[in-house]
Amino acid sequence: MRDFLSTYWLYIKTFFKSRAEYRIGFFLGMFANFYCYFITFATYWVIVSGLGNLGGWGFPDLSVLYGLSLITYATSGVLVWYTVYHMDKMITDGTLDAYLVRPCGILQQMIFQRFGDTFLGQILVSSIFLVMAFIQSETAFTWLKALYLAFALVGGILIQCASMILIGSMSFWTLRSAEFGRIIYYDIRSLTQYPISIFPKWIQFALTFVFPWAFINYYPSLILLEKVETTLELICGMLSPLVGGVLLLVSLWVFKRGLKKYSGAGN
Repeated sequence: MRDFLSTYWLYIKTFFKSRAEYRIGFFLGMFANFYCYFITFATYWVIVSGLGNLGGWGFPDLSVLYGLSLITYATSGVLVWYTVYHMDKMITDGTLDAYLVRPCGILQQMIFQRFGDTFLGQILVSSIFLVMAFIQSETAFTWLKALYLAFALVGGILIQCASMILIGSMSFWTLRSAEFGRIIYYDIRSLTQYPISIFPKWIQFALTFVFPWAFINYYPSLILLEKVETTLELICGMLSPLVGGVLLLVSLWVFKRGLKKYSGAGN
């Protein structure tokens, strides 16, 4: 792990040196992502301004809910979205074969291959709104909440990374995983941009026990905003890092199984 982090840090420094030659393009891309998701936060403000609240959630509450989802998604995207999530392209065009002959782990090579700089704007905008939300929140932000927030972010990042790896790994069997990812990862996960308590019970169940997207932001938000009403909600909120760790192990196992099945672009 230490060698991986040191190598990755060296890669990041080299990446930004290369980006420094095209500064305008780099900052324009970052601003475009910042602006796009700034509008999303603004949309929540418009909705709440018209309705008063959404299922008992005001604008600061919704900012925490969406901010947790966005910042964990963007952090994971920096690492694996461009490569592992889109592994179907590598398999179909044969570029994955090059990773198999190098003396380094396949996933490590993919992480080194592309630094997701376009996600930095999303990390910035979500960080700004999260800070503003906690300042404006009616509940006090204590050091215990700060500690829990750190664990919740780690859990959310693990879940997001695991999901991207799982979807990419499906390409070993289906060759094309983009549509599967769009439905399972983007469309269904987008429901957690709102409090899942406003949805029917069967959707709440699905977002918790079938597709664990609610562990990324909803249950941690309940704890951070002191909205927990049941023991199950408290347990789910506390289990977020554990769920992320288990999912990551499962995704790595699926990836290894798929890699054993892979016989190269020439077969």
